[in-house]
Amino acid sequence: MGSRGRVYNRTYTPELWTQVNSENKAILDDFIAEYKQRKKSINTIDAYYQNIRIILIYILKNCGNKSILELGKKDFRNLSIWLSDECGLSSNRVNSMKSACNSMLTYCEDDDSYDYSINYSKKVKGIPREAVKTDEDDFFFTYDEFIQVKEELLKQDKLQTAVLWSIFFDSAGRRNEVFQIQKHGLLTGNKTNIVRGKRGKSFPLIYLDDTKELIKQYLEERGDDNIESLWIKGSGDNKEPVKYETLYDRILTCSEILAKIRGEETNIFPHASRHSRIECLLNGEDPRIKDADGNNKVFTLDEVRMFAHHEDISTTNGYAKDHTDEKIDDMFGLGK
Repeated sequence: MGSRGRVYNRTYTPELWTQVNSENKAILDDFIAEYKQRKKSINTIDAYYQNIRIILIYILKNCGNKSILELGKKDFRNLSIWLSDECGLSSNRVNSMKSACNSMLTYCEDDDSYDYSINYSKKVKGIPREAVKTDEDDFFFTYDEFIQVKEELLKQDKLQTAVLWSIFFDSAGRRNEVFQIQKHGLLTGNKTNIVRGKRGKSFPLIYLDDTKELIKQYLEERGDDNIESLWIKGSGDNKEPVKYETLYDRILTCSEILAKIRGEETNIFPHASRHSRIECLLNGEDPRIKDADGNNKVFTLDEVRMFAHHEDISTTNGYAKDHTDEKIDDMFGLGK
């Protein structure tokens, strides 16, 4: 029997499962339903389900049976240690379970049904292993990768998806916010109509001039219709607004392109654009935005907080990569 079966049989019992926080079980069921809708393989869904059940029982026994959405970085670090030291799992197995947890919590970040802003699970580094990507690779892509994906979409004549990809990145918008964009007024400035975000906040989404040019091309190609939504399917007399889930499916197209660019499996969520944009602005990686001296503008954490419509600056910081080790090395001239 494999390590998954051994740890599952040692941890799971029907009696314990009845005691698991009902909210946690509901989140798991919702997440699995989402993956079924995305046509994930039966084996993948089963692996995620069993992995997360183990984690929820761990929370029952070691974290006061709290909602998984209430756990912090320390809790997930202790979980990783438990899986490795107490359960004796290999680094690959620990990281596989951690990836399942990351994916579920990223889904909660992205879905407006959950009041959840920071996925602390992904802030805990995986167990070291040879020649593998880091846990952050499915949560962040670089500005150069953003451009490469956009260019490939245009080569494939997927203009509407290129607009979607660009607005997601430029605006750092959540999927529900981007879904609300209407077609009117987009060419008169650099802001969308007012959309409603989490906690009832209302604001426009921002995009840059090259994205506005893409929008112009898309609207010209789309032609006249009486559909207010920016996002449609079909053509001619058969146009209709897309469903909410369609935006995710179109981001999957971008994920597949990014995987080919990287030459390795990559599974990004729509929320990856939000993480990536925040990281990009904090590190001055967008050459389209210049400061007074003509250099790439480096935004302060508070500026990015306002842009992302966060109330607490710690939430914004939680979206960015952890550069602590690099900064300490720079402080003492190490690693040069």
